[in-house]
Amino acid sequence: MRSLRQRAESDEHQSRDRWLISYADLITLLLALFIVLYAASDKERAHQIAATFSVEGINGSGVLNSSETLENTDQKVRKALIENEVLSQRTKFRQTKYGLVVSLSEAGFFAPGDAAISQDAAAVIAIVADQLRSATTQVRIEGHTDSTPIATAKFPSNWELSTARAASVLARMIEMGISPDRLSAAGYAGFQPVQDNSTPEGRAQNRRVDIVILDR
Repeated sequence: MRSLRQRAESDEHQSRDRWLISYADLITLLLALFIVLYAASDKERAHQIAATFSVEGINGSGVLNSSETLENTDQKVRKALIENEVLSQRTKFRQTKYGLVVSLSEAGFFAPGDAAISQDAAAVIAIVADQLRSATTQVRIEGHTDSTPIATAKFPSNWELSTARAASVLARMIEMGISPDRLSAAGYAGFQPVQDNSTPEGRAQNRRVDIVILDR
């Protein structure tokens, strides 16, 4: 008698489980239908969704893996930046623990003691922005000076000068189509040198704006 009751309870439990699985399948199908209808209302959106669910965005287990696709895109952008002929001549690259750094020296990009961007600097920033537009990474723009003090009506110290230069580059990149929510700016005055400040050459290299393409 007990065996029959246990068997009946087991059959009832399995029947309930099958109902839950069928219900979950129905919800999944409805969700897929809504996605298709939503995409069909906008051709560009449809292409984006199709790209998201492409074979390249799915790993071997059949699970969507969009992070790998985004990472590949960001790596291609970094490679394109490094291989750009103009950038290789006008800027310096270095890899840090935070990410790839595109360094703009003061010479040719800023007048001494000023934060206004020169035409040459604008052209270089345009190239960087053009490459970064297809990436998804965050970009931090850092202003740096040498250790020589500055005291003008416009810039009481190197803190103000370095911050103003970083903000100028950030504003130009926004004009070039980079989303503001991907950008940040900071000024470090002369406290993060890349060379010794005891020589003119070292100080010249320390006066710079670094565009840091942050690693994830």
